[in-house]
Amino acid sequence: MPNALTLLRLGSAPVLVFLLFQYRYREALALALVAGLTDWFDGYIARRLGTDRTVGIVLDPLADKALLVTLFVALGLLRLIPLWMLVLAIGRDLIIVGGALLLRMFRGTRRFLPSLAGKVSTFFQILLVLLVLMVAAFPHPVLRWLSDVALWLAAFFTCVSGVDYIQRGIRMARDARKD
Repeated sequence: MPNALTLLRLGSAPVLVFLLFQYRYREALALALVAGLTDWFDGYIARRLGTDRTVGIVLDPLADKALLVTLFVALGLLRLIPLWMLVLAIGRDLIIVGGALLLRMFRGTRRFLPSLAGKVSTFFQILLVLLVLMVAAFPHPVLRWLSDVALWLAAFFTCVSGVDYIQRGIRMARDARKD
């Protein structure tokens, strides 16, 4: 059941893109909220039932990242978020993935766990996406202001987490060399 919910979330990404490019922001917002609930619910079910999460350990973060990146790209192309924020978020993710691959290839490092800064960054990126969708669906000055605040917080924490991951990667490369 948890993996089915994760696959459902992964499958929602192209549907969200379709809805966004049809300017059906309310439906896109609703689907994004449902996708978020499935993320929480699949984890809850897996913990509650003690199900084997071998596939879920890989699939769950992959689905989360695919959904968030897809939404960022679509919102950037629609000019609902600034291009610089899209480049910042995608650039940070590429640096993390590239660094993790290099550590795996040259140092044999297999575990690259998310940091607290990375989790905070992801929280504000998700908040930004939801607020942008809310503004698009229900334009209101207060929502616009909240969206602007979320934009700057997401940008700040994306930078902080990017620097943190680079520093962690350098430390991991040095520590692996000592072994």
